[in-house]
Amino acid sequence: MMGKLLKMQMLEDEDDLAYETEKKQRTTSSSDAQPAWMRTLHTTARNWLQLIPESVNPLKRTVENIKDPLFRFFEREVKMGARMLQDVRQDLTDVVHVCEGKKKQTNVLRTLINDLVKGILPRSWCRYTVPASMTVIQWVADFSERIKQLQQISQGAASGGAKELKNIHVNLGSLFVPEAYITATRQYVAQANSWSLEELYLEVNVTSAQGAALDACSFGIKGLKLQGATCANNKLSLSTSISTELPLTQLRWMKQNNTEKRNMVTLPVYLNFTRADLIFTVDFDIATKEDPHHFYERGVAILCTE
Repeated sequence: MMGKLLKMQMLEDEDDLAYETEKKQRTTSSSDAQPAWMRTLHTTARNWLQLIPESVNPLKRTVENIKDPLFRFFEREVKMGARMLQDVRQDLTDVVHVCEGKKKQTNVLRTLINDLVKGILPRSWCRYTVPASMTVIQWVADFSERIKQLQQISQGAASGGAKELKNIHVNLGSLFVPEAYITATRQYVAQANSWSLEELYLEVNVTSAQGAALDACSFGIKGLKLQGATCANNKLSLSTSISTELPLTQLRWMKQNNTEKRNMVTLPVYLNFTRADLIFTVDFDIATKEDPHHFYERGVAILCTE
């Protein structure tokens, strides 16, 4: 009931403001008639429209590339990104027009403006997993990076065909459904080599060179962060530093074989700092003769994004 009363009060204030503006017949500038929060929102929305890319080109589907698991995954990502981009830009454009007096407010727009003024992420924009504490400013910057990555993927596929998608170094944290990417890479290797999915296991290799060549079964991941440990020569050591950024990480799907057991530790790879969403796990060699349990006690883990 209180919420409805406040909404009625907002409506009344807006009607009074519109009446006063019409009565003055532009004797004062329209910006002076607007409340401070509306002028601030107008500037912010315009800046966000400049920050967010305008469009993403869809991937071209053919009879051949639709058989590729990686192509199917990236096609879904690009479609979702393009749809969201269109909706977000339309919402921000509507907000700008409302602030300029070119468009009348609807209930949907009023709720949107109310959220944006408070720095709350609008519910209609929550279509993929982000930390609950993320503000709308952080979300816009993050969303912009996601769209830019999709643009690079789309350009790569347009210039080099579907085969080029395998060689793109992907930022896992900037994908809408990162766990689906891991599944697609596994299916890709199994299909290319006529192996069973159950026969494959994941091998990780942290390289120092960004331009390291990828073999037929490897995929490049960038932007991963290691918490509670450091990685040198592809081996882990406990560390007092909170977080270190990993260079280019190669994920390689290998066929299982009965080799000798090495001193290894299995680390979880989480979507973000909340550690609420587990994407997959990776096995790392331990540099020293420490017990793997020490890594678990320290809560050592890998994050896709901060």
